[in-house]
Amino acid sequence: MSPDAWSLLDGRAERAKRSWPAIKSALPVGARVRVRVLAAMTFGVFVEIDGQPDALGLLEITALPRGSELPTVGVYFDAVVADHAAHNWQVRLRPAEVEAGG
Repeated sequence: MSPDAWSLLDGRAERAKRSWPAIKSALPVGARVRVRVLAAMTFGVFVEIDGQPDALGLLEITALPRGSELPTVGVYFDAVVADHAAHNWQVRLRPAEVEAGG
């Protein structure tokens, strides 16, 4: 990942830290959300969540069906909130089609 991507994520992490109680309240586990990929890593993708500018979402590769590829930067898709990782202020996600059984 480029240094610019790291600075983008650092800024989002700081905003997420300041807004964590509101983020958790607005994005309960099980909520369906629309996301856009911000940065790709070997372990997953960081995403922005529509309507939640301070939230930092993470979809780990382990949340994808076996054999799936990670979505690329800029791609939009639907996801479901799977968990809240309070230690790093991240909203953990899984693809909505996995949730729907597709």
